[in-house]
Amino acid sequence: MDDNMYPENYFEHYIFSFSSTGQTSDIIGFENLARLYIDIEGSDTFSFLIDEIQLIKENDDWSYFDKIARDFDIKDLTTNKLKEMADVAITVSMEMT
Repeated sequence: MDDNMYPENYFEHYIFSFSSTGQTSDIIGFENLARLYIDIEGSDTFSFLIDEIQLIKENDDWSYFDKIARDFDIKDLTTNKLKEMADVAITVSMEMT
């Protein structure tokens, strides 16, 4: 993967936010994370995050972010959980419109 593909690191920051906010790695925790992220970062930044998630999905770059989660020492964020986290964020963004 090209390191310049996600220069703003929105999803990486989102993963770090997950690790630092004490949310659970289930739908409820991911919904709480999305709403907290919107409250802290704002809806514009959340929209940029969603755009980046769409690009990650298109490029199937989940393994890169799986490594990021491991680098942050987040043991319960497997590739499937990252995909679930991303899907919940997309759902929350659709509820905003």
